[in-house]
Amino acid sequence: MPAFVRRRSRSARLAAIFPLLYLALGLAVIPQAGLQDDELLFTAPFFHLPGAAVFSVRLFHAHLPLMLLTYLGALKSWLYFPILASFPPTYLTIRLPVLATGSLTVWLFFRLLERTNGRTAAWVGSLLLATDTIFLFTTCFDWGPVALQHLLAVAAMTLVVKFAQEGTRWALAGGFFCIGLACWDKALFIWLFSGLIAGAIAIFPREVWTRCTPKNVGVAAAALCVGALPLLAYNAASNLATLRANTSFDLGQIPSRLHALRITWDGEILWGYMVHAPWSPGTPLESGSVVDRASADVHKLAGFRYHNALEPAFWAALAMAPFLWFTRARKTLLFCLIAMAVAWFQMAITKGAGDGAHHVVLLWPLPHWFVAVALSEASRWKRLYRYQAGAVLLGAVMLFLAGESLLLTNEYFYQLSHFGALGGWSDAIYRLSDEVSRMSSPRVVVDDWGILNGLVVLSGGKIDVALANDHTPFAGRVWIGHTPEFEQQPGASRRTIEAARSAGFEKRVTEAVPDRNGRPVFEIFHFVRAAN
Repeated sequence: MPAFVRRRSRSARLAAIFPLLYLALGLAVIPQAGLQDDELLFTAPFFHLPGAAVFSVRLFHAHLPLMLLTYLGALKSWLYFPILASFPPTYLTIRLPVLATGSLTVWLFFRLLERTNGRTAAWVGSLLLATDTIFLFTTCFDWGPVALQHLLAVAAMTLVVKFAQEGTRWALAGGFFCIGLACWDKALFIWLFSGLIAGAIAIFPREVWTRCTPKNVGVAAAALCVGALPLLAYNAASNLATLRANTSFDLGQIPSRLHALRITWDGEILWGYMVHAPWSPGTPLESGSVVDRASADVHKLAGFRYHNALEPAFWAALAMAPFLWFTRARKTLLFCLIAMAVAWFQMAITKGAGDGAHHVVLLWPLPHWFVAVALSEASRWKRLYRYQAGAVLLGAVMLFLAGESLLLTNEYFYQLSHFGALGGWSDAIYRLSDEVSRMSSPRVVVDDWGILNGLVVLSGGKIDVALANDHTPFAGRVWIGHTPEFEQQPGASRRTIEAARSAGFEKRVTEAVPDRNGRPVFEIFHFVRAAN
C-alpha cells in the first residue's frame, strides 16, 4: 500500500475520535429531559394529528405530507417513518437518530477542513465542534430542528469543495442536491446559503467564474431544484406562502439578536430555558449512576460553570487575522467572516427570529472553522515553528478550550440530572403518559401548550387527545393542564376555569403528576356541574 494511502487511512481512523466523543456525550445527555412539543413536531403526520401538514399530495389513496409549516418541510418526518413504524416511540427512538446525525456532521467537518485547510485545522475544528455544548444540546434535542441543517450544510460544502478541487461534476450535483434538501427541511437555510454564496463570490471570484459554465450551472440548478422540489411545489400552489409569511423585517431587533449570538456562542443561553440556573433554589436528587456521581464530583472540584471560553477564542482569532493576511489562511478567514455576517444579519432583522439558540446555531460550524484556521495557522509562525513551540502552544490552547466546553456540558448535565429540566422539557411527561394509558379509553383534552405531542407520541398514537378550544365540552372529558409554576402559556389554567364557570361547571383535580424531583408539573382534572 502506498505511503500516502496509509497516511490517509490512519487519518480517517484518528478522525473517528471526535464523532465518538460527541456520541458519548450525547448518550449521557439525552435521558435527562422529557420529550418537548417542538422536538416532536415532525411526528404529527405519522400519528395523523389534525393540521399535521400545511401542504400534502394525494398518492395511492393516502396523503403524503410535504410541508409541516410554511417554512418547515417534512424531510425529517419521511426519514423517521420507518423508525416509528418499526420501534416503540421512546426518547431513544426520537433522539438516537439525531445524535447519530450530529456525529456524522462532526466527521464530515473533519473531512472538509482537512481538504481545505490541512490536518491540523481539521483536528482543531473538529475538537471545538465535538465539545461545543450548544451544538450538542440543540442537535440531541433538536427542537429547532437543526440536526439535518448542519449535516446537509457540511455535506454540501464538502462536495462543492471536492468539485472545485477535482472537477467531478457528480460532486457538484450532490452538493447542490444537499442544499435543496436543506431548503426543503427548513427554508431558513436560505440565510446560510446566501452567506456562503456571498463569501464565495467575494473571496473566490476567479474560481467561481471559471466554473460557472452553462453545463455546470445547469447541473447545479437542476440538482438544487430536485432537492427542494416539495418546497417549490408548495410555493407554486400557495402563491409564495413561504416568502409572504417569513419576510417581515425589524432593524430594531439587532441589539437583542447580537446579545443572543454572544450567549449562544459562549454557551449560556440554555440557563433558565431548559436547565435550572445554578443559583436557583431546589433540593438536588442524590447521585444515582456512576455517570451522575462522576458529574457531581467534577462539579464540586470545578465549581459552577456558566459559559465556555469560545468567545475570547473568537476575539483572539479575529485579532490575529490581520497578521495572517499573507498566509494561505487569509481567504478562508475572510470567507467565514463574510458568510457568517451575511447569514446572521438576515437572521437578526427577520421579525421573531434570531433570539433563540435554535436560530443562532444555524451559523454553526462557520465560527469553529474560523477559529480553527486562525489558531492552526498562527501556530506556524516562524518564531514559534523554529523552536517547535507552536504545536505545544496550540495543543495547550485546544486542551483549555475543549476542557472549558466539557466543564460547561458537565454543569448542564449536573443540573439536569440532579434538579430536573425546566418547563416543556420536564421528565414528568413520561409519568403522565403512564397515568393516562392506565385509564379506560379516555377522551383527553389539554388546555396548555407542551402536553399534546408528548402524550400522542409516547402512547404510540393510541390516546384520543385534543387541544382545548371554544367548542370543547366540559363534561365527559379527562382534562390535563400544567400547574401554575410550569404553565407554558401564562394564564391558560385561569382562562379554562373562567370559561367553565361561565358554562356552569367547576374544576375538580383528580391527580397531580410530579417530575422525578417531586415537583407537581401536571394536573389531571375534570369538570362537574356547579351547585346552584
